[in-house]
Amino acid sequence: MSRRTTIAGSTGRIVLLFALVVGTALPGSARAGERRTHDGFFLRLSGGLGGANTSLETGPLDAEISGRSGDFNMAIGGIIGNNLALHGTFFGWATSDPDLDVEGVGSTEIDGDLSMSGVGGGLTYYFMPANIYLSGSLGAAWLSVEGDDELEGESDTGIAGELTLGKEWWLGGSWGLGLAGAFGYHTIPDDNIDENWSGTSWAIRFSATLN
Repeated sequence: MSRRTTIAGSTGRIVLLFALVVGTALPGSARAGERRTHDGFFLRLSGGLGGANTSLETGPLDAEISGRSGDFNMAIGGIIGNNLALHGTFFGWATSDPDLDVEGVGSTEIDGDLSMSGVGGGLTYYFMPANIYLSGSLGAAWLSVEGDDELEGESDTGIAGELTLGKEWWLGGSWGLGLAGAFGYHTIPDDNIDENWSGTSWAIRFSATLN
């Protein structure tokens, strides 16, 4: 991975923003009306915990990095049809001190942070009146490493996507809080070699949606 400015710090900012929005939503929900429809502006902030991995196979080298992860997702857009939202999506995950497993050599712990950040677009459909939603996003993605000087850097631009299934409960007419499960996949090139880092992620998220 080449030396570039890392973006792993985005995780903390998204989690803080999520907490602030949830705190704002709770008192406002008591004053809201009884509207129970999806229309107009759409904003969903979600974050949680899960696991992630990425692996690389090149020549005799078969390496995998994996660990527990913090996960985040922010979707901004609007309702374009009956219970259907079109949105831009900022999503990703980060893991601290992940495990490195090299086939035929052994395993060790990396002293640093690995993160995947993606930006793209997606769709969310709500199954009403249950307020269960299915959401999918696809976009450009990057892997970043923050650690000692030998590890620090960022990958070339690749592709990542994710699918989310969730359930939300209304708080007033416009806000909903919920739980969701997400699965993601990425394939991202490393500019030092002619191969891609590829892997999956999963997470259990809390969500706050304004719509």
